[in-house]
Amino acid sequence: SHGTTGTVHDLFWWSHALLVLGFLNYLPYSKHLHVVVSLPNVFLSNTSGPGVIGAMRPMDLEGDVAVFGAKDVTDLSWKSLLDGFACTECGRCTSVCPANITGKLLSPRKIVINVRERLEAEAKGDHSKTLLDDFITEEELWSCTTCRACVQECPVSIDQLSVILELRRNLVLGESRFPEEVMPAFESMEQRGSPWAFDPGDRGKWAAGLDIPTMAEMAERNERPEVLYWVGCMGSFDDRAKKTTVAFAKILKAAHVNFAILGQEEKCNGDAARRMGNEYLYQMLAKENIATLDRYGVKTVVTACPHCFHQIGNEYPQFGGNYEVVHHSTYIESLMAAGRVPLREDLHEPVRTFTYHDSCYLGRYNDVYDAPRETMKRALPMLNLVEMPRSKDRGLCCGAGGGRMFMEEKVGKRINAERAEEALATGADAIAVACPFCMTMMADSIKSRDSHVEVYDVAEVVAGRLEG
Repeated sequence: SHGTTGTVHDLFWWSHALLVLGFLNYLPYSKHLHVVVSLPNVFLSNTSGPGVIGAMRPMDLEGDVAVFGAKDVTDLSWKSLLDGFACTECGRCTSVCPANITGKLLSPRKIVINVRERLEAEAKGDHSKTLLDDFITEEELWSCTTCRACVQECPVSIDQLSVILELRRNLVLGESRFPEEVMPAFESMEQRGSPWAFDPGDRGKWAAGLDIPTMAEMAERNERPEVLYWVGCMGSFDDRAKKTTVAFAKILKAAHVNFAILGQEEKCNGDAARRMGNEYLYQMLAKENIATLDRYGVKTVVTACPHCFHQIGNEYPQFGGNYEVVHHSTYIESLMAAGRVPLREDLHEPVRTFTYHDSCYLGRYNDVYDAPRETMKRALPMLNLVEMPRSKDRGLCCGAGGGRMFMEEKVGKRINAERAEEALATGADAIAVACPFCMTMMADSIKSRDSHVEVYDVAEVVAGRLEG
C-alpha cells in the first residue's frame, strides 16, 4: 500500500543516512582514510615529473641540527606523514621493487604503513618506540637501490624513497651504523675524491695520445670550450668504463666539437655518498666541484654517467651550481641528427639484434628513454631492437644504485642476475646500456653465465661505425 511504501522509503532513507554519517566518523580511524587524503596527496606531490623530482631534501649542516635525517616520525617531512595516510595498501610498489622481487626483506608498502602506524602510536602518547629499529630495520633500509620503481608505480603519488633515505642519514650521521664494506668508499671519496683508492693524478690517463685539452690548459690560452666533458670516476678509472670514455671522446672529435676535461681537478659527484646517507661527505664533494666549475665559467656539461648527470643537473642547484647538463646519449643523438657524425656506409652490413637496458637515474629520474634508442637506430640501419618485458619507466634496476655498488648482496638472488636473465631471454646477440654502473652489473652477470652475448655502451655502438 501507499502507506507501507512510504514507511519502507523512510526506513531505508534514514538507514542510508546513518550509515554514511557513521562511516564518516569511522573514516579517520580506518585505512579507508586514503579515500579523502589521496586527493590532496596527489595535488601536493612532487613525484609526477622528470628532473628535480628525484632530488633529495638538502640539510643545513652549518645550522643547529638537532637530528640528522630521521629517527622517528617527528623528524620526517609533513609530506612523508601525509603519504602514510594516503596509502591504499595496494602493494603495487612492493610488486616492482627489485630488492623484494629477489628475496630481500625490503617492502616499500610496509615502509609507508609503518610510518602511519608509528604516527598513530605517537598521537596516542606512546613514546616508548621509534620508527627506526622498532618498526623499520637496518636490513630493510640498506636493501634499497633507490631506483624509484616504487614511486613510479604508486597510484596516489607516494614517495616511499624519501623515508628510506632520511632514515639512512640518521643511521650514518647520527649513529655511525652502516655496512662495513662501504667504509673504504667513504674514506676514499673523502681523501681522494673517488670511491676507489686510485691516485687523483691518474684521472686523465685514459686520454693519453688523444690530444684532449684540460680546462686548465685552455684557460692558460684564454680559450673556453663549447662543452665540458665530465668523465666521472668509473669513466676515469674502471678499465671497462674507460672504453666508453674513449669511444665518446672519439665521437666528439669526429664531430669537431670543441671540448675539454677537468682531469685531476674533477672529483666524485657525491651521489653514492648522499644516497648512502653521508650528507656531510656529499656536500663537501658537491661544493668543491661547483667551485671548480664556476672558476672556469662552465655553462654546459656533458657526461656519460647518469648519476653525474642527475647530480650536477638536478641537485647541485641546491648549492648554487646551475649548469646545462646533457647526457651523452642525448648529445650524440643531437649531433647525429645535425649530420655532424661521419658514419661509414656498409652495403652488406649484417642485421644486429640488440636489447636495451634502461638506467634508473637516466629514465625514472630524468625521463630520458628515447635518446639512447634513437642513437643506436641512427648508427645501425640494420638494427633489430627487441625490448625486455620490463622496459622504459617500468624497467628493472641493475642493482648498483643507492650505493649498492659498494655493498654485498648476501640475501636472496642477485638483482643483476635477475636482469641479465631477462635480457638473455630476448634472444638478442648484444645488450646496450647508457651507464657505467649498469655496464659493470650487466657484464659481470652475463660473464658468469659463460654467455657470448656482449654488453656495449651506446657510445661504443656509434664509435664502431665512425669513418676511418
